[in-house]
Amino acid sequence: MVLGKLESVTPVRRGKISVEFDNGQRATLDLMPLIRERANLAPLANGDVFERAKVSDDGWSVEWRDVGIDFGVSQLRRWADEQAGRTMSSKRFKEWMQRNKLTLDSAADALGLSRRTVAYYVSGEQPVPKTVMLATKALEAWHFV
Repeated sequence: MVLGKLESVTPVRRGKISVEFDNGQRATLDLMPLIRERANLAPLANGDVFERAKVSDDGWSVEWRDVGIDFGVSQLRRWADEQAGRTMSSKRFKEWMQRNKLTLDSAADALGLSRRTVAYYVSGEQPVPKTVMLATKALEAWHFV
């Protein structure tokens, strides 16, 4: 499902925001793990700054104008899907590969994907879809990898 523009953003509590899209879909996102691990997001650790989250004028991002930080709709959706368990993060995908001692080639072979697609998932350039997430779980559960 493709999400359109943002209708609203509401800081829920420190590090969490609730967003509503123009199709009526809502999501609550926990941004604290990102804020902690990325130095450029450090200003958002300040509760007063975080509370100033706004929808951009064009509706395609959440922004903190005074500190020059914004997150686009596609990234917000990606995080919402990952946090809701609908997709797999690149970090979890890499952990799956490491746990099963897989290279890009062997992971691609096991999943029936191209090496390039697996490289996109590893780098985070493309989101890992639910079907691939489920395949990794099945392969591991059935000891096929």
